Amino acid sequence: MLLDVKKPKASRIALIKSDTPDSFQQLLQNYWTWHYNDSLYDATKLLLSTDLGWEQVPQHTTPPVGEVVSPLGNALAHTEKEVREAALQVLDATVCIPAGTALIGEECTPLEIDEFEIGVYPVTNAQYLRFLQDTGYKPPKDWVDSPQLTFETYALKGDHPVVWVSCEDAEAYANYVGGRLPTFPEWQYAARGTDGRLFPWGYEIDKPRCNTAELGAEDTTPVGAFKGGISPFGCYDMIGNVWEWTSTFYDDEETFRVACGGAWYYNHDYSTCTSFDFFSTNYAEFVIGFRIAR
Repeated sequence: MLLDVKKPKASRIALIKSDTPDSFQQLLQNYWTWHYNDSLYDATKLLLSTDLGWEQVPQHTTPPVGEVVSPLGNALAHTEKEVREAALQVLDATVCIPAGTALIGEECTPLEIDEFEIGVYPVTNAQYLRFLQDTGYKPPKDWVDSPQLTFETYALKGDHPVVWVSCEDAEAYANYVGGRLPTFPEWQYAARGTDGRLFPWGYEIDKPRCNTAELGAEDTTPVGAFKGGISPFGCYDMIGNVWEWTSTFYDDEETFRVACGGAWYYNHDYSTCTSFDFFSTNYAEFVIGFRIAR
């Protein structure tokens, strides 16, 4: 069954009701920009069956981006708990990175890496809010003015990466989900794969594939917005959007931690698979987030 461009909503509903493998694959092709595997079937089908603005999805990767609201972001603010939890299940996805040889830094120094898991996406506002609600942990600096922390408070940015989190905050969240922060070599391996590519997709800048200063968004963008920027192992937003904390110390005194990948505020010169900076473990800023590993 093909998409009827004259009645896109009717076509989407018809594909859902037909309930065949081919119709589901057509739904994924027409609407789904996020990671998918069979464990997400029920959650994905529920989300695609719900009116979340699927027919009004803005063009995420064509400047100027401005304020972007994705269907997944709408799901995170939905009145039905089942829909919100389905969206969170999508965001909680991880991928298994097999053991192999990582090429580290611009010199492509080989390093053997053991098998590990890593988050498909950086941790989002909605995921971090769930952590706060369950644990009573202190909110990020830019949330403190909110009179009441609810999913509706951050309804339009539930699927944007959380920022203003220190490395200590990131580790507290990682412990909450039974994980940890990736090491610097693990992060580079997940972003780069087994060759010496400069960007997750290859060696050249050919079109907007991530959220850096060149995009003109002037803020974070929803995770999953750049399907063309996926890493060889299936990770989104490894460069741009937000710097990501790692567990690797920059100095012998163990005062500073390495953060990878650049951010929306930086251009491509500072947002590559080999880009890194370092910050004190209690430092937080508007362009720093994280993803979890296990």
